[in-house]
Amino acid sequence: MATHDIALSDTGQPLGPLAERGWSLHCSKGTGADAIVSDLGKLADRLGTRVAGRAGALEEVIEPHGADDAHPRSLSARYGLEALPFHTELSHRTRPCRYLLLGCIDPGSPAAATTLLDWRTLGFSSEELDLLEGTPVLVRSGRRSFYSTILAPGGAFLRYDPGCLEAVNQRGRMALALIGDRIATASPQAHHWRQGDILIIDNWRVLHGRSPSDQGSSRRLARILIDV
Repeated sequence: MATHDIALSDTGQPLGPLAERGWSLHCSKGTGADAIVSDLGKLADRLGTRVAGRAGALEEVIEPHGADDAHPRSLSARYGLEALPFHTELSHRTRPCRYLLLGCIDPGSPAAATTLLDWRTLGFSSEELDLLEGTPVLVRSGRRSFYSTILAPGGAFLRYDPGCLEAVNQRGRMALALIGDRIATASPQAHHWRQGDILIIDNWRVLHGRSPSDQGSSRRLARILIDV
């Protein structure tokens, strides 16, 4: 799978690039952690309403964890410091957040890239879209587990996360295998973090992942989730 680097957005209007390609890249005017988080929050609040993350916080700082140190139901618990697969943020909830904002406090050494993939570029036929929209799968979320389809009605968003989606029949296995096969042959884009970078991702359109990381790399990203 080849990856292509992404370039800094030349506009201060986040909705323009988001509508065009599903993500936009900006740079904080400050260099300290507080300034970066502040600029991240200003962009986030222009887009919509903040949504609590897994730990219940409206603003989080995330870093790579080994499997033993990760939240038991997170992707890191399964993949640890290996590459994290492409996924939709908050797939384990009935409505995934619309936007994911990440701000780089420290890129770490060695740095781990964030990878991006627009699911609309995966070349699904109309029959394959019908399969994704019409086949129920189990969404594992502890006591709040529920049934859903991978593709929301009308194609509003793709719910995909190999850590929480489980097929309940042969068609479900076909649907999950279809996405996995298309991702394996796709050409995603990669962002190699620099301190102060801010990445806004349309979570309903663009899947994201992470390249492998090292224990103690010091990589730290501020994260805010937004709904509209």
